[in-house]
Amino acid sequence: MKHGRTRALLFGALALGLLLAGCSTKKSRNADVLGAKDSTFSGLADYSVPLDLREFNVESTETGYRGVFLKLSRLPSAVTSTAQSDPPRIIVDIRGPTGTDSPEEVFPGGDTMVSHVGVTRTDGNLRVILDLQSDELPEYGVYPMADWVVVRIKPTGLKRIPWAHRAS
Repeated sequence: MKHGRTRALLFGALALGLLLAGCSTKKSRNADVLGAKDSTFSGLADYSVPLDLREFNVESTETGYRGVFLKLSRLPSAVTSTAQSDPPRIIVDIRGPTGTDSPEEVFPGGDTMVSHVGVTRTDGNLRVILDLQSDELPEYGVYPMADWVVVRIKPTGLKRIPWAHRAS
């Protein structure tokens, strides 16, 4: 009876070892589909690529909110923002190695609220300036998301409607 238990344990250990060996050499299906060398997605974490703005897009909603989507070439080290009221503009500073410095490049915003987008690269800082067509600086939020930065701009002149009323 003792030999039977030992054989069962030995057989179970051998089966477990083969199972684990087979699992460790199996490639991830996502890695094969995406053409990656391994299952890690090194594109997001490739810190050898200089930080740059690859593209931007300004989207508006029916209620007047704007979303400015900034696609970066790599993950940033930090993202901060400031604003100016005369003229109204939102300034987003994105930290990371930018490669060579460059003077400001200005692109049309293609929107009734965001008139121009300016981009400057200096000493490890990518600065994106959103020039606004507004009499006053609207409320806004800046949200870094991996290699994207989203600037959400609230339309000016919106009246707040209370969602709850007090009982009298």
